[in-house]
Amino acid sequence: MKSETTTFYRYFPISHRDKSWGLYATTAGESHIAPRSPYPPSGHPKNYAAEWQKGRVLDEFQFVYISSGAGNFESESGPSIRIEPGHAFLLFPGIWHRYSPDSEIGWGEHWIGFNGETARHWRRCRFISAKNPILKISAHDATLMTFSRIMQFVRSNCPALQQILAGAATYMVGLFYSAQQTQSAADAQSPNAIELAIARINSEFAQNLDMKSLAEKVGLSYSSFRSTFAAHTGLSPHKYLLELRLIQARKLLVETNLSIKEIALQTGFEDEHYFSRLFHQKINVTAGQFRSRSQRHR
Repeated sequence: MKSETTTFYRYFPISHRDKSWGLYATTAGESHIAPRSPYPPSGHPKNYAAEWQKGRVLDEFQFVYISSGAGNFESESGPSIRIEPGHAFLLFPGIWHRYSPDSEIGWGEHWIGFNGETARHWRRCRFISAKNPILKISAHDATLMTFSRIMQFVRSNCPALQQILAGAATYMVGLFYSAQQTQSAADAQSPNAIELAIARINSEFAQNLDMKSLAEKVGLSYSSFRSTFAAHTGLSPHKYLLELRLIQARKLLVETNLSIKEIALQTGFEDEHYFSRLFHQKINVTAGQFRSRSQRHR
């Protein structure tokens, strides 16, 4: 922790272009709060000031990352939670909350505020939820590097700054969502088991893979394997395998003169007719039409 408090932040005007993009940044900044220093630092607009006694309610989302020190967080969604390095919390529009570093310790905090239809869509689809606002982010270096780049872009006032910050905010929420999936899969042993299974499927997708046997090999019951795999990838193991096979099939259709039957066999489909039906169902054109269309544009 630095020996004195330092802080840098900006609040951004929002244009019609920014709103049309679907996601826009409202604020970004970082503070290193020294022990026994006032919190929050002075200078923030009144509606953003996060005084512990009153708390606050925002009209936007914020992603806050604590890189050092310790403190406490409370919201109307749950009890007080101890905050330590590596913790990230999401703040939601209309939800009362308050947070503060320990006065004898201080902390390092980094944040980006955002809003827009994309963020509201994430909330509607329950990718993010005010009921689960705090998680430990394992990607510490990547998170700090991203915030460092955010500050560089903000200081330079580069063209299309809002669109760059929208991408950074999406990345941060993606890290949060990844940590959320890891947490939800904690009862099914380590997520490393799923990573091993994905590596096995990626390398052996053309072979006759039995998912129940694969679950056993990575040390999980099949029910735990299937639910954890879906949380990790968004697909069941079988659907993930089929998608990989179709990706390779599209590659072979474009890059080779192999027959449809040969491509089906090389990508793990024993039945050419099943492959053709599945391809048409997923890609909305037949394999032959896909090949013809792709080769016309080569």
